[in-house]
This record gives sequence, structure tokens and C-alpha cells, in this order.
Amino acid sequence: MKLSRRNLMAALSAPFLFLSVLVPSHLFAASAELHFGVLSIAPPSRIYKKWQPFVDYVSAQMGRDMSIIVPRGFGKMRKAAEKGEVDFFYINSHVFYRLKQEGKAVGVLQMKNIAGDLTSRSEIFVRKDSNIENIDQLKGEDIAYVSPMGAGGYLAPRAYLKTHGVDSGAELKETFTKNLSTSIHNVLLKDNTSATMCGVNFDLMSKKMDMGELRIIAVSDPYPENVIAARSSLDAATIEKFKQVVINMKNTPEGKRLLASMYAMKIQEFIAYDPQIEKVTEKLMQQAQLKH
Repeated sequence: MKLSRRNLMAALSAPFLFLSVLVPSHLFAASAELHFGVLSIAPPSRIYKKWQPFVDYVSAQMGRDMSIIVPRGFGKMRKAAEKGEVDFFYINSHVFYRLKQEGKAVGVLQMKNIAGDLTSRSEIFVRKDSNIENIDQLKGEDIAYVSPMGAGGYLAPRAYLKTHGVDSGAELKETFTKNLSTSIHNVLLKDNTSATMCGVNFDLMSKKMDMGELRIIAVSDPYPENVIAARSSLDAATIEKFKQVVINMKNTPEGKRLLASMYAMKIQEFIAYDPQIEKVTEKLMQQAQLKH
């Protein structure tokens, strides 16, 4: 029997129509590609290089394709989460807190840094030959922060200054370098009187460049380390599977090697997110006099 083109197409499509009735639509969606966003001040090319091994590992363990996207800035990350353009994203605790308050993110994992802590402290530093020995002497000077959306690069040090009698932004001019190295160089070259960054990062940077001419004059209160979050509309099953894969990285040979390679990003491992740590960020925002 010779089938017409119309009859042939109908015959071929019948099994798929049958399956679509029997199989729930969310099972088809389960194979859709996941997107992992990274909010960072680093160039996109560097972000891809640093995070591709992690994404490849998680993708293989979950049996789901996964790609990296790099929203440039807080506003773009917010829109990407809102539109479902990112599923999971690595962000600092300050940005996460703001996204969660807006109902756009849920916490999945907390980063434990290479010191074995879930928090870090930010250090304020100057040149040794500046004769500045305490933060009171910074009044009327300037300070280089990394980013206005930073946790260790802005929120924690600004909170410390405010609670110790220095009104950053009024008595102390604020500039933003968008780069750890630039903050250091600006102080060394006397473009800025002072600068601040995460203490763990300061130690890591000191292994790459000569910091002997710098002096730390203050150390902030603790702030929470970075977070892996998920967009609030992502299904719970996918979130849980992702979480278990990442938590168990330390228990597989490949996962151990991968974590070891993330040392330069000050990452030791990831553990399940505990919402209680948000109280630390909330307190810092109040002290820094930043709007929620």
C-alpha cells in the first residue's frame, strides 16, 4: 500500500502524540539544559576558565547539560533569575541577601573557604609610610572599595567604619576599583590613601605580588562567604539533586581534585545553606546604613 505524504506524517506522529498523553510534560522538561550563572568582577573569559570544570562535573553527575552564563552586574543577574535565564548562580552573600529579599533566589549551598570558615573578615590597609595608623586618621581621605555590591569588598568594611565613628561616603570619599589588584596598586601608587578587601584574598594576593609596603590598620566583623543559590521558580527536585552532587564532591576522586583546583578562588568545599547566616548580613546592612 502506498501512503500519501499526509498519511505518512500522520502515521509517524501518532506514537509521539500517544506518548505525550501518557508521559507528564515535566519529564520532558527534565532533560532541558541548566544554566549556571557567575556574578563576578573578573573578565568573562576568566570566569569560564575557572568554572567550566565545576560545571562539567556537576553536569555529568546530574545527567543534565549545563552551561555557564555571566550576567554583568547585579541588575542583570536579577533579571536573569526573574526570567529563568539562570537556574543556579554563584554570588556573594550581600547580593544573595538582596535577591532573596526580592523573592528571586533561594539558598542552596554555602562556600567554606580555605581557612575552613563560613565567614571572612575584610581588612583595611594603607601604605606603611603614610603615617596613618588607625581609621580615625582616614577622615578627609579616600578609600578604594572593590564594588558597591561586594560583601567583603564593601558591605563589611563600610559597616565597620560606620560603627567605629568614620562616616564612609561623607567623611571618607568612596571609590570603586572593580578589581582586587587595582585596589592594591592604587594604594601602592598613592592614587588612594586606603583600600579594603577580604582578608583571605589579601593573603592570596600577597603570594602573587609584593605587599611589603602595605600595613593593615583595621579588620572588620565577620561576613558570610559566597553562596550558590537557585532561582526561586526552579523545581525542588532539581535543586535537591544539584545540592547533593556538590556536597558530595569531596567524596569522589574527581570531585576532590576539582575542589583542590579551586584553591585560588578560596574555595575549600560547599555545604548545605543555612538561612540563619542571613542574620549576619542583615546586621551588617543596618550598620553600614544600606537600604534593603
